[in-house]
Amino acid sequence: MFPMDHSRRGFFNTLTAATTAAAGWQAFAAQLAQAQAPGVAADSYWTVVRRQFPLKEGLIYMNAANVCPASRPVLDRHADFLRDFHSNPSFQNRDKYAEMQERLRKKLARLLRVEPGEVAITRNTSEGSNIVVTGLPLKQGDEVIITSHNHPSNNDSWKVRARREGFTIREIQTPVPAASAEQLLGEIEKAVTARTRVIAVTHLTSTCGLLYPVREIAELARRRNVWMHLDGAQTFGALDVNLGAIPCDSYSTSAHKWMMGPLEAGVLVVRTGRIKELWPSIVTAKWSDTLADSRKFEVFGQRDDPRIAALEAAADFLEMVGLGSIESRVRNQGQYLKERLHALGVEVKTNLQPALSAGVVKVNLKGRELKPVYDTLYEKHRVAIALTASGDAMGLRFSPHIYNTKAEADEVVSSLKKILA
Repeated sequence: MFPMDHSRRGFFNTLTAATTAAAGWQAFAAQLAQAQAPGVAADSYWTVVRRQFPLKEGLIYMNAANVCPASRPVLDRHADFLRDFHSNPSFQNRDKYAEMQERLRKKLARLLRVEPGEVAITRNTSEGSNIVVTGLPLKQGDEVIITSHNHPSNNDSWKVRARREGFTIREIQTPVPAASAEQLLGEIEKAVTARTRVIAVTHLTSTCGLLYPVREIAELARRRNVWMHLDGAQTFGALDVNLGAIPCDSYSTSAHKWMMGPLEAGVLVVRTGRIKELWPSIVTAKWSDTLADSRKFEVFGQRDDPRIAALEAAADFLEMVGLGSIESRVRNQGQYLKERLHALGVEVKTNLQPALSAGVVKVNLKGRELKPVYDTLYEKHRVAIALTASGDAMGLRFSPHIYNTKAEADEVVSSLKKILA
């Protein structure tokens, strides 16, 4: 029997006719329930989940760190609302999206263990990070600590503003692989000075799949009264992220990666006590000085309202499957693939220790040109991954998700072995 975790129980207890109108959702719920019946193998559960994704037959897709396919239930709901919107784009028909957005805010808050008023609905991680980058009051002489393997939206954006306004960037080199969590924390702690105003780090790096000890880093920042921003693009939807236990001041993530949701939808969390310190990046119609919570960061003008329905569907899908179960599946997939690739003899740049890694796996092929291997994997073996062509993160990146299987991992390793022979 497959265990039902707390978040999935909560989802089934709060399902309403409005959120389960599509037959696809009802069928999925029934199939999951059947797969959890006594005596049914655990693999049956994940077979049901895998069937929800419209991936082409024969394609081994291991690039969740870039873009994930959305599930059929999410796609169906998005398509239903998109057709409805364009069949009647009146103010009256669009009124429902205001209520939907607030319902979504509560669901995202529940998943992340924060307050609804701390959640802003953005367009992606980059936008969320840039709201923080441009909104914090900084001046010449202030310092911002970043790491070398942060995403550009959490690195280059700081550097561009620093050049314009004259504050200092202190960039810490990310070890590949890391010796320990203590090493990662220690390097950041050594960099903090009396002038440090911000620590901006990535929860799990997209470069080599390094999982930072973010709770300890956030606690350090809080002790020193330093704003801590966390890029969660590679963790929300892959891990059961509990921001109630990670005292960061802000957290940004996207729906189109591990959350398996729509493109151009994201989440920014800003703690209640810090919201007043952060200026909005965009001000347009519906702005008001009375906006005292996270809603002040989502006044963007006209948006793609049906995307709100799709993002809510993605949140529902996470709750239905269960974030705890998803994390276990992602970690098992990543660990199995790492161990198989390590046994193959290639250079594994991702830490083998589970405490320092999750679902992103990076390997390098010393003495081999990477691009031909990358091309052959896709063209001959139908393995879709990512390539980093140069630098200390150079290599092939594999990022399996819940729709992947160990059999696919075995096939990936076998294909790579044939190419390298």
